[in-house]
Amino acid sequence: MLILAAALSVASAQEALPDLHAPRRPAVECAEHVRDDDARRDCLEDLLDNAEGGLAAAIAAAHDEAAEIDADFPGFANATDRLNAAHAAWFAYRDAECARRASLLLMGEDGEELALDCRIALTRARAAELLDN
Repeated sequence: MLILAAALSVASAQEALPDLHAPRRPAVECAEHVRDDDARRDCLEDLLDNAEGGLAAAIAAAHDEAAEIDADFPGFANATDRLNAAHAAWFAYRDAECARRASLLLMGEDGEELALDCRIALTRARAAELLDN
């Protein structure tokens, strides 16, 4: 019985550990510039450029796949049109959601940095989603 209790204790302690392989927040990636506002903002803007480049590659791959589906099912699937509509809606969502999150701070430049952090994180997630599906 004591062994079972010890095993359960270890198992529950392991569940409470943070995922060390989880991606870091973009603001954390730029934390080395914590005392230099301009360098921190440049870092975040570079991360956004990289994330948007990854998204562009993912959307290009998704377009190729959609074109193949449309060619296989002409006039039926409309995969390319649906991808374009979903992508446009996603961009509107990303920008609105990140503006909402930034507005919660009401702190000028800090709010702008939070919006950048949000746009980077959501853009990376969208690229990964497109590549997985």
